[in-house]
Amino acid sequence: MARSDGTQPRGATRRATILDVARRASVSTATVSRALTDPERVAEPTRSRVMAAIAETGYTPNATARNLRARSTKIVLCLLPGLGHSFWNVIINAVEEVLTRAGYGVIFGDTRNDPVREAHYDRIVRAGQVDGVLLFNGRLPGADFAELDRVVPITLISNDIPSSGLPVFEVDNHAAARTMTEHLISLGHRRIAHITGPIANVETGERLNGYRDALIDAGIAVDDDLIWPGKFNFTAGVKAARTFLGLECEQPTAVFAASDELAIAFIKTVKDAGLRVPEDVSVAGFDGIEYSAMYDPALTTMLQPRAEMGRLGAENLVLRMSGAQVESKGARLPCSLLIRDSVAEYAGAKAKAPATPRRVRTAAG
Repeated sequence: MARSDGTQPRGATRRATILDVARRASVSTATVSRALTDPERVAEPTRSRVMAAIAETGYTPNATARNLRARSTKIVLCLLPGLGHSFWNVIINAVEEVLTRAGYGVIFGDTRNDPVREAHYDRIVRAGQVDGVLLFNGRLPGADFAELDRVVPITLISNDIPSSGLPVFEVDNHAAARTMTEHLISLGHRRIAHITGPIANVETGERLNGYRDALIDAGIAVDDDLIWPGKFNFTAGVKAARTFLGLECEQPTAVFAASDELAIAFIKTVKDAGLRVPEDVSVAGFDGIEYSAMYDPALTTMLQPRAEMGRLGAENLVLRMSGAQVESKGARLPCSLLIRDSVAEYAGAKAKAPATPRRVRTAAG
């Protein structure tokens, strides 16, 4: 018996979980969930095995989860890795427009990729406080979270989670990165650096592979010293620029950044060090955020169809929340190459950076 504060006394038996039931019945946790929430979809022998395992383990299903289909909150939870990032604004506007028109209220949650915050939102979903979830951050808030999709529809936007089986609306990152790298090669650049996004992100790997494949197909050796790990923010762009300025070997003539914020911060830092863009180094980005057109020089970038991505993802979720059978597992949308002033044809003779660059000022000073 639990104490009044909810904790278990020393030596108390651990409470059985759905995983315990699945192991005893030799089925997946998804099958256990279906046997409880949608028993007609489970064959009788399997259902009997699951019910026997529940009795043997003493597992107590979450009554709230069983009743989710009978309840409606008319609320959708949107989970993002950072509400303040300039990339999300267009997507958020498109999502909010679709959901509001369909009669749903919207809660935006900033997970910051923090497990504690993710666990908080995981509990909200499991408690039946929302009718659906849009995940933007490429991470599942908790164990077995994807299995909740059977009672609380979950759709991914921008960031895939390959093992989840959830519908995803994203861009073709590999093809877009390949196109950008091929554009730089077509202008005569052969020594091209790449600033990546967070290594754990699926789209980071896809963009890196697109960059690599374009080089290989052009007969250009991939130089791992010119692949600089980063994140999709200004700080990582400054760090990459310092790496560039500190190179003792021949510097690249072009830099392809995996986000516009990376590219903009890189440009500012090298310009502060006395270099010119694109005369001394060409710089390209990825995303097509509003700042990219207004910066000096205007940034060559891959434009993501953010509004369409948000609209399609939200429409998919609305249909699934209505109970409609939706066959589509999502869509992979093409990007568009925006050619602007930050990239130029390689002239061949490039002025070297100063041997001792003057101090680089960061955003903090």
